[in-house]
Amino acid sequence: MAVLAPVVALVGAVAVVNLILTYGLIRRLRTQGPPSRPAGPIDAASVGATAGPFSVQAVDGTALTREDLPDGALVGFFTPGCEPCTELLPRFVTAVRRLGLPRNGVLAVVAPGAGQHAYSDELGGIARVTVGDDALRVAEAFGITGYPVVCRVASDGRVTVIDRDLAGLLTEAVA
Repeated sequence: MAVLAPVVALVGAVAVVNLILTYGLIRRLRTQGPPSRPAGPIDAASVGATAGPFSVQAVDGTALTREDLPDGALVGFFTPGCEPCTELLPRFVTAVRRLGLPRNGVLAVVAPGAGQHAYSDELGGIARVTVGDDALRVAEAFGITGYPVVCRVASDGRVTVIDRDLAGLLTEAVA
């Protein structure tokens, strides 16, 4: 019995330390903000939604607004450090070239992060590209909460096709 009291005291002390560390971890996670990955897939309910207005500057220095997007424009949303984005990037470039889309008919939105300039360099030849805070404004106008996302947009800003990959877009382009 003489050993039981110190063991109970030790277990209690370990439990209190664990509680304090857990509380600190939760506080730190709350200050980091929402994750960049989506909670779930984009669904068909997103089709028909209209992007909000935006006015940003492309990396080539030209002004860009929602009204500048032609009918059937392809819009790709990427973020550096996102593995699915890294995998989608070369397929996106290949698809744009294969479909013969004009540069002004493609908008690439690259969220801020280390490596955003590498994305910008690769996408610059096939699309108008926006990066950094301007990219965040465009993503907010479209209601994008996770990456990657690729969509087709009507001239009035209405989303006609949306997907996390190119499959739905390429099927729609062929049909």
